[in-house]
Amino acid sequence: MNASFLFPLAGIFTLISAYLIWQKAYRKDHLSESRTEALLLTLQSISAILTTLGIVLLHPIEAQNIHFSLIEATASATLLVQLMYIFGLFRHGIQGLGLFLLPVIALPLLFAPFLPIDASTQPIHTSSILETGHLLISMIAYAVLTMAAFHAVMLLLLDQALKRKTIHPVIQAMPPLMSLETLMMSLLRWSVWLLLFSILTGLVWQWVDFSNFAILNHKVLLALFSFGLLSWLIQQQHKGIWHARRTSQLLLVAYVLMLLAYFGVHLIKAWVG
Repeated sequence: MNASFLFPLAGIFTLISAYLIWQKAYRKDHLSESRTEALLLTLQSISAILTTLGIVLLHPIEAQNIHFSLIEATASATLLVQLMYIFGLFRHGIQGLGLFLLPVIALPLLFAPFLPIDASTQPIHTSSILETGHLLISMIAYAVLTMAAFHAVMLLLLDQALKRKTIHPVIQAMPPLMSLETLMMSLLRWSVWLLLFSILTGLVWQWVDFSNFAILNHKVLLALFSFGLLSWLIQQQHKGIWHARRTSQLLLVAYVLMLLAYFGVHLIKAWVG
């Protein structure tokens, strides 16, 4: 079985899920809440299974090591976000988050076969358990921060709608403002801890394998900037200096930095080089 068509197929199921949520937003009597949730869980489970199968067929795991090309890294990161959304549906019923999350995560799946896979992509190849652990923690941190970023986007949209006093059907389909704030801050805290573990495991791996710290490179510097910014936001929240709009905006800045650190530079080098 060819893995190249499994990712777009998973993307199609994800787009169908997104269409279901958008249709529900405009036609509230179309399907019951429980029926919609059941369909979403089914569709997203199928999509996650197809994504997992596609990754497995690419054979990214070699013995105890990992060999990730750009397509494998992108698909793996997308799978983590898919699984988090499925967990959120099952645990919290966060259907509204899929209004924007599902179309966005469908894009890398649909375009996965067109990503460059030659030597210019500089694939990630782990050579030790420490490096493998660092890579996995980093990807989980990215997935959690992705979920936090989409909560931030929705919070900004809700805040703007409340100020304008316009209640669009899409706005009504979003989770309540208080729920968004609570979940966003919870995800923000998890992101800070995971980023901290990612940075520490990276430093330990570098010292054990190379007896030095390669701090002055784009990935480490961008991760440190993101960690510092997110930690500062947590500190401000503990002090009671809570500005939901500003926090959401700065969280999105930190997310863009992490996106550049994990995928942006590799993608630019692949297409330019």
